[in-house]
This record gives sequence, structure tokens and C-alpha cells, in this order.
Amino acid sequence: MQHSFATNDKAGFYGFWEGPHPSEVNKKFYIRIVELQDSVKAYGFWTKNKFYDSQFAIDRLFLNSDSIRFYIPGWNCYYSGWLADTIIYGGFSCPDEPYDAVNLVKNNEAANYLTDAKPDCSNIDYRYQYKQPELFDENIPTARFQTKHDSLFIHSLIPEIISNQYGRINSFLLMKNGSLICEEYFYGYTRDDLHQIESTTKSIASLLTGIAKDKGMISDLNEPLYEIFPEYDHLRKGAYRHIKLSHLLSMTSGFSGEYEPYKDYDRIDYALKRKLIAPAGSKFIYDGGNTEILGAVLKRKTGIYADEFAGKFLFDPLGIIKYDWSVFKQDSFPCMGGSLQMLPTDMLKIGLLVLNNGVYNDKQIISGDWMATSTSPKTKTHIKGDDYGYLWWKISVESGNRTYSAVWANGLGSQFIYIFPELNTIIVTTGHNYEYDSWAITNGIGKYLYLLEHQLPNGGK
Repeated sequence: MQHSFATNDKAGFYGFWEGPHPSEVNKKFYIRIVELQDSVKAYGFWTKNKFYDSQFAIDRLFLNSDSIRFYIPGWNCYYSGWLADTIIYGGFSCPDEPYDAVNLVKNNEAANYLTDAKPDCSNIDYRYQYKQPELFDENIPTARFQTKHDSLFIHSLIPEIISNQYGRINSFLLMKNGSLICEEYFYGYTRDDLHQIESTTKSIASLLTGIAKDKGMISDLNEPLYEIFPEYDHLRKGAYRHIKLSHLLSMTSGFSGEYEPYKDYDRIDYALKRKLIAPAGSKFIYDGGNTEILGAVLKRKTGIYADEFAGKFLFDPLGIIKYDWSVFKQDSFPCMGGSLQMLPTDMLKIGLLVLNNGVYNDKQIISGDWMATSTSPKTKTHIKGDDYGYLWWKISVESGNRTYSAVWANGLGSQFIYIFPELNTIIVTTGHNYEYDSWAITNGIGKYLYLLEHQLPNGGK
């Protein structure tokens, strides 16, 4: 990112300029030109499906009153053009390629999903204004914050999210005592926008396993893999012989952890044939391949693929209608490691199901036995103080000289469901923290979590 020369007559270039992706209609790039003190800087952004996707560097920016030139090192291309009102007419010059004519169109509304968590939040006089969430489901009541301490929690944490102290958080939902009291979206997201929940998908897989076990489709978590997949002879031999279904659920199978869902290999075949680096049950190795194998187990035990099983026995009973599990689908097997897209409000329903020991809307969707078993610690992890159950984390959050235990679904990029039984509280976040600390928001929650311990006078809920 490079400074230009003096800026007196170049104000027409300031702002956001939109350009197309050469082949994908759902992707666009943006060039932001902004004056900082006595110089000008330019920043590059990619969007996908109208939301922020990534940034790229811009160098060697030169402006005069009606022309522009800059260099994008990642593309090894120069752009040059001339300004006419709200359009820059120009194109890219790249080595060994023909000139590519690309016009840039002024679009300052892009700030609302590229740089500003809330509209106008960059203004010096901006102040966060709390609003009670609107009702979205008759089974999820909403309310204003219930105590002054709830208000202090919200009015302390949300402005910090808006000011980007925890990276790029896209949504924050807070339910306490059965009512949704805070629902905020940032960077253009709304409650109607699906969000990829990454490895929180694994916790959904745990719920599906519990339902299959409740229905007698899975009878024994100690069943060895070689009995489930008899066609794989190597599973009967050596250390492989000792791998059980429970080891997949607790990330202690001993598999190497080498697994990439977007590769074109047969994911399940690859996952089953990987080398072992530890005896089964001896070591926590976080591994998406375990959940791919689990998806194949569910298919064999239930007769249908995991996404279909989820729709029938989990999502439909929870009133979860809008979701997408098509990314990385292979041979009809949905990717179990992290490809499910959901609404944050539906993630809240998952949290409520867990908080209420498998009950939702007065119906037992999953047995209390499974919920207790799957959310209780089964193994220590590589993170001090964090334990792991059956595809659920069990963590401790320190706040105000207290320590609060949480059941936690953890997805890269800040796709989180926190369940705090002691506080009768659920917190949901989504984010795009792939270029930042995914887990920073946990520290932010910890700064103020103790405030939620305060109840209404006389113990009211």
C-alpha cells in the first residue's frame, strides 16, 4: 500500500470503487482510496456473495485530477484509467497478457460490508443504540435486557465488537433465561443470511450420532471400525483393530490428522487408510477425518446420508428450514468436518437444545443421557484447561474473579455456540476471522461475563 502525491484536487477519487471478477459473477473486487493526513492510501478487497472475502495489497498509487494508476503486486498488474463522474474508465496491463479493459464504478455503500461494522460507525459522533430483538420464532421469546448488569454487558461488549477489537465478527446473539435479549449483525449481514459454521458442523454430527443411538440404529459406541467397514482389511490388523466408534467422537482414534475436505480424493476412503501416529484412545488429535468416517458410519447405520438424517430428525423438529450442506459434498456424502451453512438464530436453537438436555419446545429430541454423555469431558486436549467430549468442547471462561464452565461448539473464524448452564445463558457468534485471531471474542466475552450472573430482584427470571 503506497502513498500518492499531494491531494488537493483528487477528492473525486476518494471512496470505494467496484470492479468485476473475470469469471465469477458472485465475486467482485473493490479499491478503496482514502486520504490520511497529508497522503493518500489505497486498499483492495474481494467480496463473495456480496460479503467480505479477503484483502489484497495495492502499491505505487498515483493520482492527479482526472487520472489514476496503481500496481497490484499479487497480480503483477498495473491499472490505469481516467475519471468521469462516478466511473473510472480504464483497464489492467499484465505481463504476457493482452490489455484487459475494466471500468470501476463508485460504490460507497460498500463500506457497510467491507470496513464499517455498522452504518456510519466510523463517524466520530457514532453511538451504539440497543434495540430489543424482533420475534423470529414463536418458540424463542425475545425481551429487553433483564437487569442493569445485562445492559452493561451488552453496552460494553457490542461497541468493542463494532470497533473491531475482536476481528471481523458478523453476528452476536445472547439468550438468557430463555429469552433472546441481544441480536446484532455486522458488516451487512442480517438474520436471513446463511453463514458457514465451519467445525461447529462437528458438534451437529455429535447430535446426529446421539439420535441414531437413541433410535437403536447405533447400538454400541465400543463397536470397532473393522466391524462397521469389513471391506477394509487393514482395519482388522495391528493398532487399527483397536479403533472404536467412541474414538472418532472423542478425537482419539490415533489417525494422523492429514485431511483436506476440498481435495478431489475419496474423502472417506482416504480418511480410513491414513497412517496411525498414536494408539487408539491414548491421545487427542483434532482431526476432521474422524468426522468424515463418522458420516459414513451414519450412512451405514441409518440407511440415509447424514444431511437427510439431520433434516428429518434434528432440523425439522427444531424448525430449522433454511440451511445448506452442499459445499464439498462428494458422492452424496456431506462434508462432516465443517461445511454446513446455517442461520445464527438456528445455531441458537442448537444451543438451547443442549442447554435443556435434549428438549426443545417441550419435546425430547435427543435423550438426556446422550446430552450428558456427549458434553462431559472424555479427554484432555492440546489446549490447557480445555477438555473434549464427543465432538463438543468443554471450556472454562474466567471472568470477574470467577470461572464459568461452558459447553462449546468451535468453528474456525469465530463460528461459536457457547452454552453456560450456570448462567442459563447461550451466546452465538459468527465471523470472518480467518485473517485474525478466531478466538479473541472469547476473551471479550470473558471480560464481562460475570455481569450476567446477576438476576432479577427476588430471584426472578
